[in-house]
Amino acid sequence: MSAYIRAVRLVNFRNYAGATALLAPGLNVLVGENAQGKTNLLEALAFAVAGSSPRTPSDSEVVRWGESFVRVEARIADGRHERRVAVGYAPGSKKRLTVDGASVESLARYAAGAAGVRAVTFFPDDIRVVKGAPADRRAFLDALLSSLRPAYARAVAEYSKAIQQRNQLLRRIRDGISSERTLATWDRKVVELGIELLVGRSAAAEPLDEHFRASMSALYGPQKAAVSYSHSAPPEDYAEALREAHSADIERGVTSVGPHRDDLRILLDGVDLTTYGSQGQQRLATLALKFAARDYIRNATGQDPILLFDDVMSELDERRRAYLAGCFLESTQAIISTTNLKYFEPGVLRRARILSISGGSISQTTKSSVHNGL
Repeated sequence: MSAYIRAVRLVNFRNYAGATALLAPGLNVLVGENAQGKTNLLEALAFAVAGSSPRTPSDSEVVRWGESFVRVEARIADGRHERRVAVGYAPGSKKRLTVDGASVESLARYAAGAAGVRAVTFFPDDIRVVKGAPADRRAFLDALLSSLRPAYARAVAEYSKAIQQRNQLLRRIRDGISSERTLATWDRKVVELGIELLVGRSAAAEPLDEHFRASMSALYGPQKAAVSYSHSAPPEDYAEALREAHSADIERGVTSVGPHRDDLRILLDGVDLTTYGSQGQQRLATLALKFAARDYIRNATGQDPILLFDDVMSELDERRRAYLAGCFLESTQAIISTTNLKYFEPGVLRRARILSISGGSISQTTKSSVHNGL
């Protein structure tokens, strides 16, 4: 059986001063009015699993207002075994990651499965993966691959730093401060790291396309959907393309070729959904990408990632809600937030654990309360 989160404890996380949630395998539904803490609880669960927030790159933002630290602890059940993980952070100090009390020094290693479970998240703002800039789609792909391989996560971070340093050098050359001969060193560094990203992304594109097509068929219809990776230069031509761009790069002061300029194209019947898709099509494509990520992780690891989906039912019709509910029930664990339990069929709710969220407090809802129309 794949691992799942049995319990989580929050201290000073967003609007939670202190709270504990007991979770079950299968479907868990978080219900409450807006601005009560449902999204924050999902974020905290992702924080415990991956060591960082999927909603903000700044750890200080998750610290409760007026407090000096944040801590999230979770119990991860895996068959007969249980693992205790914790993530603690105080602004100005190094984040502390522990598994069964032992420190994990590398965030990349922690995020790539040290907690014993991985998560796929969906928040309404994630529509930017389809609707937004190429950087949003690259970030989606890099986060997926980093969750599987710490070495890939390190390459992403080092490549970003190398590009920044090469860009600084380009501007110094343009301004007559440095010689163009000095570019060779940074070219080698950028190519070495960039090829690792290009190879990883290119290898992921085909299986992601297959999973995306299957998910879009179920969510949207028979129209042909596709995901493809668009290179500014393929791996075998990258070094030469970078050299050929020297003059233009020096003139502009930026590196114009490499994985930082690539894109993930998302198509429906040959139409680019980023440019021409409707809001509804873009939202469904975002969901399909998240399920594609789940299937990719499942195939790569043999383990089912948990699903943390925020307000996913509200803008869907009855058929699509029923389809998603079936997916959630069949998952090792899915934790879904909603403002209205009527988005779920009674038979679905009878099989779910339901938690009520109000003002930063968490309580389990009885089945009788659900049937009485909570």
